[in-house]
Amino acid sequence: MTRDEFEDTARSDGYGEPKRVRFDPSSRSETHSHDQVSFVYVLEGEFILNTDDGAPRYDPGETCILPKDVNHAEEAGPDGATILVARK
Repeated sequence: MTRDEFEDTARSDGYGEPKRVRFDPSSRSETHSHDQVSFVYVLEGEFILNTDDGAPRYDPGETCILPKDVNHAEEAGPDGATILVARK
């Protein structure tokens, strides 16, 4: 998926304006959850989404959807990661 396709899909599916988020190399957030669904697009680097169900890895151009209220920790690969995230 391209960035334009992600933004078009987010808009047509009722998500808010995408926010750009940068993660430092090999960083990992504290475990937390969001009260909205998150639609994620990877711009740069390797993005890892740690949940109780596993830790899938996403590369540039890939997307994922994280349902609301799911405990997770975002992690970046050795070169960091930059994502766009839209929520609804």
